[in-house]
Amino acid sequence: MHPLANKNKYVGFLFMKLSKEYFALGKEGILKITTPHVKTLTKYSPHLSHILCTGMDARYDQVTMMEADTLEEIYDAAMDFKLGPKAQYIEIVDVLVGIKAPPRSEAGPSKLRTPKENK
Repeated sequence: MHPLANKNKYVGFLFMKLSKEYFALGKEGILKITTPHVKTLTKYSPHLSHILCTGMDARYDQVTMMEADTLEEIYDAAMDFKLGPKAQYIEIVDVLVGIKAPPRSEAGPSKLRTPKENK
């Protein structure tokens, strides 16, 4: 595990495209599959932020941002998302995972080494 992970959170972004079939369901149909989808992902609510996208770039309809203490939490949330009730209507077209970095003033070379390497 990276030494920054001891105090800095991991961040994951899922870039998603919704199928035409999803929109063809209409408001009532979307509500029928969204309700169980939300229930499936409720356990991740403290870690998930949704960014609904529209506009100039048609590659993404939705971006979900996850923040977690471990990569495993991001993986578990992504898997539940991909296996959930809306999965047949959503294609995850790109994924980005990173770690929150410390403030630049605190990120000198010695701070990025493990305690053993600093000796």
